[in-house]
Amino acid sequence: MDTAVFTLFPNLPPELRNQIWRDALPDKVRQALYFYKRGCWQSRPLTEEDDEYNHDNDQLNICHEFRHDLLDPIEVEMPLLFVNSEARGIALAWVQGQNLQIGFCEDGQTPIVIRPFDPAHDTLYISLDAWDNFSNEPWEAVADSVYYNCVPPAFTRIAVPEPFFQYDISLSDLFHFYYNLKKVFIIPNAQANIHSEKEGLKMQRRWELQSTQGPMLFWNNDRECFEWKDCADISDNTMSTVIKKACDGLDKELMFFEMKSFQVQAAFAIRK
Repeated sequence: MDTAVFTLFPNLPPELRNQIWRDALPDKVRQALYFYKRGCWQSRPLTEEDDEYNHDNDQLNICHEFRHDLLDPIEVEMPLLFVNSEARGIALAWVQGQNLQIGFCEDGQTPIVIRPFDPAHDTLYISLDAWDNFSNEPWEAVADSVYYNCVPPAFTRIAVPEPFFQYDISLSDLFHFYYNLKKVFIIPNAQANIHSEKEGLKMQRRWELQSTQGPMLFWNNDRECFEWKDCADISDNTMSTVIKKACDGLDKELMFFEMKSFQVQAAFAIRK
């Protein structure tokens, strides 16, 4: 059976054709989910231009930092790039307006649209298998240093799978290096096996977080305790027990690092 072709499309007014192309563009990227990978903790020498530079002790002039720019970018599917010059122009204008980038496949010729990690808005996903690397890698980076400077990562949001809390693992282990964290999202068990699907290709499939309307524990800095928010009856929500367990033992860490806000809630991961 032959594929139907709308042969009259080129005869439509340019304004109408452009609107059709725009309607075919992908959704704007929101709350993107990126997958942690080992190797983002890097060391670099401080220079006199750095605020942390120590003029009295050169041993302190090594900075250890999390290079979020080394995370694999997500691929934003953009079929319009391959239709014709008119569609390609609409697509490229949209890409520029969304602060996306044009990269190339391994053949060096086929263009793809990519979006690097944005620490101000995006969330870093740590699978159960990757947790040891995530928590231990900064310790390994400074293991040979008598003195060290560590810059807290710029990202403030992480996501972990629900089965994470079936094991004797505490989020409090993170705060020595990751004390910029403000939000932890727990992905329900049904989605615990999400993965990037493009391992080894230096890019990942597009996933986004969709927050739930369920219970949330937030840190009340004035009262120095966790409190439930937007939850009429936590006993009816199966995630409430998991969320409570995630917050166990965090009080002292939050007070020690003088963290003004912190919250834990459930969220779904949506494949785009």
